[in-house]
Amino acid sequence: FILQMILFNKLLKGYIMGKLQAFYLGRGYKFLFISVFHLFLSWSSIGYGQKIAGSLVLKERVAEGYTLFAPLNVNSTYLIDNCGRIINEWKSNFPPGNTAYLMPNGNLLRTRRLANSVITGGGGGGGVELRDWNDNLIWSFTLNTDLYRLHHDVSFLPNGNILMIVWESKTREEALAAGRKSDLLPSNGIVWSEQIIEVRPIPPNSSEIVWKWSLWDHVVQDFDDTKSGFGVIADHPELVNINYVPGGAISDWIHANAIDYNENLDQIILSSPFLSELWIIDHSTTTEEAATHSGGNSNKGGDLLYRWGNPTAYQRGTSGDQKIFGQHDVHWVKQGQYKDHIILFNNEIGADYSSVDIIKPPVNSSKTYDLDQDSYLPELPVYTYMSNPREKLYSQIMAGAQMLPNGNLLICSSRQGVFFEVTQEDDTVWFYKSPVTVSGIIGRDILDAKPDYKNDLNFRTIKYSSDYSAFVGRDITPKEPIEGEPWACDLVTSVIDEPRVNYKIYPNPVERILNIEALDRNRSFSFLILDLYGREVENGKGTGKTTIDLTGLPSSLYILIIDKAKYKVFMK
Repeated sequence: FILQMILFNKLLKGYIMGKLQAFYLGRGYKFLFISVFHLFLSWSSIGYGQKIAGSLVLKERVAEGYTLFAPLNVNSTYLIDNCGRIINEWKSNFPPGNTAYLMPNGNLLRTRRLANSVITGGGGGGGVELRDWNDNLIWSFTLNTDLYRLHHDVSFLPNGNILMIVWESKTREEALAAGRKSDLLPSNGIVWSEQIIEVRPIPPNSSEIVWKWSLWDHVVQDFDDTKSGFGVIADHPELVNINYVPGGAISDWIHANAIDYNENLDQIILSSPFLSELWIIDHSTTTEEAATHSGGNSNKGGDLLYRWGNPTAYQRGTSGDQKIFGQHDVHWVKQGQYKDHIILFNNEIGADYSSVDIIKPPVNSSKTYDLDQDSYLPELPVYTYMSNPREKLYSQIMAGAQMLPNGNLLICSSRQGVFFEVTQEDDTVWFYKSPVTVSGIIGRDILDAKPDYKNDLNFRTIKYSSDYSAFVGRDITPKEPIEGEPWACDLVTSVIDEPRVNYKIYPNPVERILNIEALDRNRSFSFLILDLYGREVENGKGTGKTTIDLTGLPSSLYILIIDKAKYKVFMK
């Protein structure tokens, strides 16, 4: 029976390839037949019933590099290539809590999630570790008590120190003394403020806290003039309103979920998704100055230098002025066109869709930020990515985005379990569906990327260029994919010879409407769409911009031919 099946398979492949050859070569599409031939061989080499964690690579425009991610439900951190093959794996004794970074020297900086029955918020960590390329533990640090707990994110500094976010528990008495309204206290009366600590690692288990900032030193309230911090909220955008609690009477009212450092400015950015704001503070202060309102390069101490996203938080706007909603992965863009801009994943900009936004902060020559008469600028992002249709990208929590050196955008849609890379023209040139789920490590069909999938826990991804210093002298030979099933990478690299065309063809992948837009708006053209067997499924003519409704086509790869000469492979 097995021999019969093998023979049938070979005969079937031969028959189909003969038909393909007759169609393409008979019409003069020799270059296209070669691409489709390789594509078919790769497809047919995947065994019956086998599932794969999907990569879609158009190698001509995909960023060369390796992607790091640390699923929250396992102890491993993975570095994969564009074909989904493991380049390196680090195996901790703890799940992440929540981020991991590959440092320039090849060490892995990774958060740890430790048990804590008192400070129990989502994203709780409690520990940090450094592991070398060979997965040896170099150093670890723990801050996980009833009063203080590390959470969510860290940021390594050029001097080797590490910035960490810390929940700081405050009693009912402390909260009331700071002017918190009693009806905004949870039943236990405990509220968690935020700290940032800068830690100097002293391997293997020692450390020194060399700098500290506490939000509690920079709050304002207009409720009780007999308590500290009393003032007019709108007159003090540099302070945080202790009674602005959109989430109601909860302990975790700030929930800082991202931190980043800008060396040129010597400033720190912090994200509060519960207030839907990002904040920038001065890092050049001493710890003593950081607790006051003066000192440092800005002479503003530890006060907020800049905030953006929700001016109602400091009573300088309405709900219509809010720009970000439950955001994640707020950080400075490190290179390229948007260098020193701020990028973020805007989780709930819509009820059922997300976006990626980039803003240009109004930093001036003194490295402070100009305040408009109403609120901090800009009014709008300079760049926004949304999927088409927009509901196709949606992660209510977690998620992130990264601008890559070649101008592409890497997006991690956490709750959908997918990572993908898009060009500035919104073409998807890399797609990966993580095989690591709460149900374990499983294979996935590349075409089964449903936008409502909510069984994945990948907090964030980061792609490192092939020339990143961490890879110098390292063995970066690809191994098996995470799911252990062979991944036929030729499936995706066979389309790399696609010629540049003077048309924009988007989106790719397409769900329903495919757009063909000639850069010359007066240009007329003909188009033909073929399936992988060479069968015509659509044809027509257009001028300027033309839309094609592909609702009736099944999910697959297709070939678009324009003017009988230029072609593009796209996914439905």
